[in-house]
Amino acid sequence: MRVVESRKLEDCFDGSSVHWYRFDCPWTQAGILELKSLGKIEYFADFPRPFFRLRTDRGMFVQGICGEHTCRVILPREGNHEVRRDWESVFSSREPADKTFD
Repeated sequence: MRVVESRKLEDCFDGSSVHWYRFDCPWTQAGILELKSLGKIEYFADFPRPFFRLRTDRGMFVQGICGEHTCRVILPREGNHEVRRDWESVFSSREPADKTFD
């Protein structure tokens, strides 16, 4: 799974930043559960469209839907560049992103 597109979304009032990511393949249950190495993962498999949320100790919040190619990432106000770099490095071993829009 690799990032093929990302873009910054609306600004939040608290200073955090919101980003949208699109991947080359959809989220699977196995892929979602692998995120537990990054923080606390909640996976709602019984929903009509299984949904996941990830919260990290560094203040990042990720949410997405199993079967979709996208997710939304909310970065913390402080250290957001480092947290974003760490998030993207999880997927960089597959191949670099094709497009990035800031």
